[in-house]
Amino acid sequence: MASWIGITAAVLAGLGLLVVVLAARKPRFRRRSIMTANEREFHGRLERAFPDCQVWPQVPILALVRPDARDTSRAFWNAFRSISNTRVDWVVVKDMEVVAVIELDDRTHDPRKDARRDRILNTCGYRVARFESANRPDPRQIRQAVMKQASWQEAGLVR
Repeated sequence: MASWIGITAAVLAGLGLLVVVLAARKPRFRRRSIMTANEREFHGRLERAFPDCQVWPQVPILALVRPDARDTSRAFWNAFRSISNTRVDWVVVKDMEVVAVIELDDRTHDPRKDARRDRILNTCGYRVARFESANRPDPRQIRQAVMKQASWQEAGLVR
């Protein structure tokens, strides 16, 4: 009987030590590409569609919007947390002003989350142009679709 208690204690101590060792391990990371091959190809079409602009990939939404509440309020931090890990696929910029947000929709996109993000961006005056990954529009078609947005006219890109 005493030997079972000793064995049980030793096993529990060993498991406890294992938990401590595993918890103390530093997280490991590995390098990752900023865009998939499909996104890189579309990025090239965006750059050809807007040679007079800069096309920035993977922009955090917090670079574009901020919660409209006091920084110290619970409302601010709730809103901040709700978007803090969100980013947009591309931002098209001219003269350091955002003139369009571009999204490439594929199987990784969640339509409900996308609609919520689009509403947030729209309330701040941004226009979101969405393209289906499977459709492959050429640069001229991309530019025409995006130029329909009011912000392009305001930015002087459409004459």
